[in-house]
Amino acid sequence: MMIHRRIRVSAIVVIATALAVAVVTGCGHHESTPLVPSTSSSAPAAPPLRVDDRDPDAVLVAAAAQIYSWQPAQDPSAAAGFTRARALLDPTYIESVGATAAGLSQVTGATWDRWAAQHATVTATAHIGHDDHPADTATAHQRVVVITQHITLPNPAASEPDRVVVAYMIASRLGSTDRWRISMIAPKEGQP
Repeated sequence: MMIHRRIRVSAIVVIATALAVAVVTGCGHHESTPLVPSTSSSAPAAPPLRVDDRDPDAVLVAAAAQIYSWQPAQDPSAAAGFTRARALLDPTYIESVGATAAGLSQVTGATWDRWAAQHATVTATAHIGHDDHPADTATAHQRVVVITQHITLPNPAASEPDRVVVAYMIASRLGSTDRWRISMIAPKEGQP
């Protein structure tokens, strides 16, 4: 009886350890997007996504376009754009957003399902708005970014108008480097 109990306890410990290792290592799944360099890194990686990451405006525009571009028939949710843009995002911001990244999209589940059924492609372009913004600092660059999403359907007769999303965004300097990453995205409330 005591031997069976020790075996059972040992089995539970082994299973718990295996689960913990799987969670920490991501169950062996590795994203194809390069990991974002740590803010403590003294030698940042090369500019991601062919973006000059020494230019905070370029980082803001490129990240917004990537985050708001989707293929709903293949992407599980709008969070896929956020995942694809992670090389342009501050690691701390990635952690804080976590599973809520799809909430940045302002797309209803019904719209997403319709686009998926229609095999729509949503391609975003972005530009810096002309709104007033706080003064730039050595470590933060805040802007209003205007994102236009063009919805392309296989059947051109079923076209949809472009969507416009306005977002308040911050690019922050990555540690003591001259590289910038997105540290905040806040879509303006009350948009379509």
